[in-house]
Amino acid sequence: MPEVRFDRMVPSQVVARREACNLAYLPVGSLEWHGPHMPFGTDYLTVTYLAEEAARRFGGVAFPPLYYGDVRYILQECRLEWRETYQREMQVPEAFPAAFPLQNEDGSYGYDCPTQPDDGPVPQEALPFSLAEQAQAFSQLIARVLLSIHLYGFRRVLLLPGHGPNPEYCRRAEEIYRENVARRSAFGPPARTMTYFYLDAGKQGEPLLNNHWIHADKWEGAVTWVAAPGTVHPELLPPPGELVPAYLGHPYLTEKDGYNPEYREIWYSFEALDPRNGMSEEYGRRQWEVILEQFGAVVRKFLAEAAPG
Repeated sequence: MPEVRFDRMVPSQVVARREACNLAYLPVGSLEWHGPHMPFGTDYLTVTYLAEEAARRFGGVAFPPLYYGDVRYILQECRLEWRETYQREMQVPEAFPAAFPLQNEDGSYGYDCPTQPDDGPVPQEALPFSLAEQAQAFSQLIARVLLSIHLYGFRRVLLLPGHGPNPEYCRRAEEIYRENVARRSAFGPPARTMTYFYLDAGKQGEPLLNNHWIHADKWEGAVTWVAAPGTVHPELLPPPGELVPAYLGHPYLTEKDGYNPEYREIWYSFEALDPRNGMSEEYGRRQWEVILEQFGAVVRKFLAEAAPG
């Protein structure tokens, strides 16, 4: 197969593919706990596969994924209901996740991770701890990479977020990138960019995904199985009757109370997407064909639009 991965190409290869199809793909993922049976890199492995497969089928070049810098709530699991299991599985001190609480002073639950007071020396360059500061830093990182791709001569860039919150940061990064290209006339006009969330296409192949968000489930496990062979381990799933750690989560279920009665009308969907119910490579390949068919139409339309400059 022709090489489509930018980091493994020599200049002449890059130029040849760029001249044939001036399009870059940028996967944007994360490192996130997905229970005992799935890899931490799930959310970047899937979109890296999408970028590389799309480059082979539709043209263009796949850039290396971004997966550090994502807003992961200081690298601790962000779902309150799974934190005990995460801390036990990873064998890290309880104080690590507790340092970034998910409960506010009034006892309410949220993802804001209230910033705790420092009790050590003030650093010369303080790392961003608040959610807002992390979001800004991550968006700026993506924007810097977009500028790098621009300076490699690419006039169209498709950003491929693989983690639920990341489309927001990708779209903000597009704005930051465009504003900063305008600072230097030597850069010329900004490249045409677009953020595409592949889960939207996934709903065409698996309608149950329309019922609730997903995590560590049958669908995500199967597409990861294909995207990164050898990284999904169904043999590590708990026996029937026990909840699968990291599967779904608040508000749909908790590891202490099980399925939330408020969502009883879609419990059938929870059962159907349980990773113990039909997660397989064959199922994953069927899902990828639907995703790539949908994405192919997006790529062709994107290419039909004139590139800036």
